[in-house]
Amino acid sequence: MKQGMGEEHLKDFFVFAGKVIVVHTVTYFLFGMIMSNVFDYGNIFQQEIIRDFMRPIESTSVFLGPLLQPVRGLLFALGLWPLRKTIFESKRGWLVLWGIFVIFGILGTPAAAPSSLEGVIYSKLPLWYHLLGLPEILLQTLTFSIVLVGWERRRFQAGQPRKVSALPADILKAVMLACFAYMGYAVGSILSAILARVNIDMESAAADWKTQIMFVVALVFNVIFIIVVSRWWMNRKIALWQVFLLFWFIDTIVPLVYQFIFLSPMPIPLAVLIGFFPALVITLGMRIGYKREIPAG
Repeated sequence: MKQGMGEEHLKDFFVFAGKVIVVHTVTYFLFGMIMSNVFDYGNIFQQEIIRDFMRPIESTSVFLGPLLQPVRGLLFALGLWPLRKTIFESKRGWLVLWGIFVIFGILGTPAAAPSSLEGVIYSKLPLWYHLLGLPEILLQTLTFSIVLVGWERRRFQAGQPRKVSALPADILKAVMLACFAYMGYAVGSILSAILARVNIDMESAAADWKTQIMFVVALVFNVIFIIVVSRWWMNRKIALWQVFLLFWFIDTIVPLVYQFIFLSPMPIPLAVLIGFFPALVITLGMRIGYKREIPAG
């Protein structure tokens, strides 16, 4: 009985973590793309003092930053999990959650971070830079709080989590796994650039919405195929090595076709290398997170 309760508790956490990861990754991507163009971060990061603190926007780290956000989303989920009832059963839970972000994560950070009180006092960053960063982080965390609380509150009724229907749970699980596959794209892109010594114009890539949307398209395809293939995997209709090869093909061909239509296609060996890592993440996630049916007899 206790083991069953533990498994149910763990399942509830993974559902919650999936929502946090999805909402954070999407809002981070959208507000980062919008504000970087509105305020011209590329030019700002090159100014005196700022350039000694921030990496240039053409840096590989800046370009790949959005692809690593599922990890931050998971950390947020771990931190919010013990507080979920206080937040999601409160009438103004979104305000409670946003207040936590604003007080502890933006204004009152222990380190001298930009836009924080400590940052204004102890860093050499000009005041205008601290103020410039507030619109993005305040709006992103506000949107995150409203969407997450509205989404998660539906699961609570009289203080008890409600059962999640199969299809929405499958979709959420697929989206969460596809978000982690973003990290595979990040690893593949870095390794391919190092091994092939390719001169990638990171500034153009970071500022070009068509390049950014390419990863969104890849995520959508991964979500769709994860939902379908996971059922094949659980019903023992496909082997694990076949799952890997299928997603390796998908995560190679989708970016190539997108680039062929909207951008300049990358060399095929480079695309094959980049597609390897998200396929590996998805395959491992399917092996760990989806239970196969026990054969009869």
